[in-house]
This record gives sequence, C-alpha cells and structure tokens, in this order.
Amino acid sequence: MDYRYRVENDTETYRGFFRVRRYAVAYERYRGGMGELVERECLGRAGSAVVAALPYDPERGELIFVEQFRIGAMVAGVNPWQREIVAGFMDEKDTTPEAAIQRELEEEIGIRARRLEYVAGYFGSPGGSAGRVHLYLAEIDSSQTVAYSGIAAEGEDIAVHRLSYREALDWLAAGKLDNANTLIAMQAFLLRHPHLAAQQHSQATL
Repeated sequence: MDYRYRVENDTETYRGFFRVRRYAVAYERYRGGMGELVERECLGRAGSAVVAALPYDPERGELIFVEQFRIGAMVAGVNPWQREIVAGFMDEKDTTPEAAIQRELEEEIGIRARRLEYVAGYFGSPGGSAGRVHLYLAEIDSSQTVAYSGIAAEGEDIAVHRLSYREALDWLAAGKLDNANTLIAMQAFLLRHPHLAAQQHSQATL
C-alpha cells in the first residue's frame, strides 16, 4: 500500500563538509488519516551516495582493509582509528557508482579492481540521513597495493592492511571490525565466496 506525505517546509540549516536540512512534514498514519506536522532534520540531500568495497585477492587468499582516524568513533569514546573497507562519497565527476569506487580504490589502496561484484544498495541511517550506500566486492591483485595513502589536502592519513582470510576472520571475532559497511561486506564475502575461506583453512591445517 502507498501512503501519502506532505512537505510544508524545507530549509537548509547547515552547510559545511556535510549539509543539514530541516523539514516540516505530515504523513499518513497506519490506522488512517494524516498525522500532525512534525519537524525532522536530515543529513545530506536527495541523490547523495557513498560507495564502498571490500578488496580481495582470490589467488593469494587475502582481504584488504584500511585504517584511519574517525571523528565519530572518537566522540563515541572508542578507539578512533577504525579498520574499514574502502569507501567514499560520489562526486560530480563520477558518472556511475562503479566509476566512483574505482577512483576510491586507487586513492586508498593504490590500485583499481580487476572485477567488481555488486552486493547491494542500502541506507545507512534513514532516520536522519539521505545517504545511500552502494556496496561491492572488488577482486584485486593485492601484491600491488600500497602501504600508506591519503589525500594530504583533505587531511587523510591511511594505513593499508593485507590480511589472510583467517586473520580477517580473527579480527571479526575479536570485534576489531565494528562498522556497518565492513560487517555487511564481510558477511557478503563469506556468503558469496565460502569456498575461498574454506580452501585457505584446509591448506593451513595440512
């Protein structure tokens, strides 16, 4: 069933690295009738998107993660150096999400993907953000990755980690991978390529 909503006001309240808008909106109730006007603030705008990818090398049995300082983790009182998958915003020069994630891969780990496998598109936090994530698995040659990266003009300082599948699973079990994009990507990798991790585990026990 399609429900109705009505936007009475739309005002930009902040513009910096992020943008925040305040909406006055009324929407139809499940039990019938339109609800009263309420105010909601939203980070981002229609069409804003994040691209993210978990790089993996099936020949070497490795996964690649990046580590960098994250202000959100600092404010939350946890270790602000977060271990993550490659991710970034689409910009005006990116014609497609695929073009955007290839650019991000080159910027953060030094190489582009040989093959991209689309996982899903999803909202990270639809209660307060318009941003939609486009998630990929990225097949790469991990021997060509850099050790450190980051765009100096943007204050980035990134360390690149090459892990065996076993080491990555150990990180996961130890809670060292604790952000949504990375957890979803790991689940997707294990569901779509279970034979790769299983093969490495069997070789390690021989």
